[in-house]
Amino acid sequence: MKFVISISLLLSSFFITAQSLDVPLITVQGSAVLFTNPDEVLLSLVIYKKGENLSEARTAYQIQSKEVISFLKSQGVSDQYIQTQYATSGPKRKRNSNDIEYYYSRQNINVCIRDLSKFDDILNGLVDLDIHELGKVSFRADNIADKRQEALKLAIRNAKQKAEMLVNEIGQTIGKAVIINEIQNKSTSHNAENYGASSSVVNGTSITTTQGFAPGQLEVKSIVNVSFELD
Repeated sequence: MKFVISISLLLSSFFITAQSLDVPLITVQGSAVLFTNPDEVLLSLVIYKKGENLSEARTAYQIQSKEVISFLKSQGVSDQYIQTQYATSGPKRKRNSNDIEYYYSRQNINVCIRDLSKFDDILNGLVDLDIHELGKVSFRADNIADKRQEALKLAIRNAKQKAEMLVNEIGQTIGKAVIINEIQNKSTSHNAENYGASSSVVNGTSITTTQGFAPGQLEVKSIVNVSFELD
């Protein structure tokens, strides 16, 4: 009996699906773009120190790490916005050889700057502290989730208007929406990166710096595919 019921439900489901495929549809793509001002900037930096032995390398990195953290605090960056990672230390061997060239200690530090007006001063100060490397700059907005929802609503509205315009030209109207798919827009990030970026060299090490800092606005884009029944 269970087997018969299962077959019956399967056939019923198949019949309903087949019927839905016979309904005339119009499928359109809707999109919307909104902009918002960034509230914070994120940057990553690398401390990398060498020594003739492991102890010397670790001591050098610890000194610079304290200098960097002290400087960031002096610029108004609180502890909660400074994230230090565990340092990695070890020997650097010569190329194609087991001979040790030097010992090193490396540490990554992530910093969140909430006062964007201080970005240039902080960046220049880190360069003056002989930072080994400054990574990419990313911007974020506190209201990005709200903006994303708003853009999604506008994209659906745009799809409906587009469908109504198209079917109106052939003397028909649209019915209910039967399929709605949000398209992940990988080409548009909710973070803006590398505004005015340029490359410079400090003590033979290439780093990323920013001249004339201008964060501009962040773009939030939503794209949807919507299928409507045709009346």
